[in-house]
Amino acid sequence: MKFLTLTAFALVSMVFQAAAQVPVRPGDVKIDKIIPAVVKTPEYQITGGQNKRFKTGDWLEVEVEFTTAPEMIPELTFNYKILINGKLLVGEVTHVNIPKGKEHYSVAYVSPRSLESVLLGKTLTSAAIQGIWVDCSNAGQLLHQLTTAPRNSPVPNVPQVQGMVLNKSLTPFALLYWDRYEALKPSR
Repeated sequence: MKFLTLTAFALVSMVFQAAAQVPVRPGDVKIDKIIPAVVKTPEYQITGGQNKRFKTGDWLEVEVEFTTAPEMIPELTFNYKILINGKLLVGEVTHVNIPKGKEHYSVAYVSPRSLESVLLGKTLTSAAIQGIWVDCSNAGQLLHQLTTAPRNSPVPNVPQVQGMVLNKSLTPFALLYWDRYEALKPSR
């Protein structure tokens, strides 16, 4: 009897494991919207320690709304390409354990100092953002892409600037809106 119970348990486990490993295919994920916004640095109240004066800066926030079809996707990577003032800022955000459904969100940020360097000290305006391209992939396979660029123009062939597009955990927004955004893949 124990042998039959263990055998049945092992078979059921293998079925669930095999179902969980179904590959994600193009069409299983759809990027619905790209929503850029200029947001101020969040302010936190601290107790103890020294309060230091500072000026809150303007961050570029690029939020992506997406929909998924599979019951669970173990990992999705969003590649962000943002053309500002003729410079192509690139970065990626990887999410884990995304359930089936609508209204999933990914987000990336560009810091005030990075914007200053790209804009040569000018203020960020919507006109300075020449286009945003976001693609979603799983295990290196492109699943979907969307752009805000006029006439769906392709990503321009200009040098890419790494390190300026940040995932939420690398910003002062890390503690905010925890339940809005999908879980980030822990860094190594």
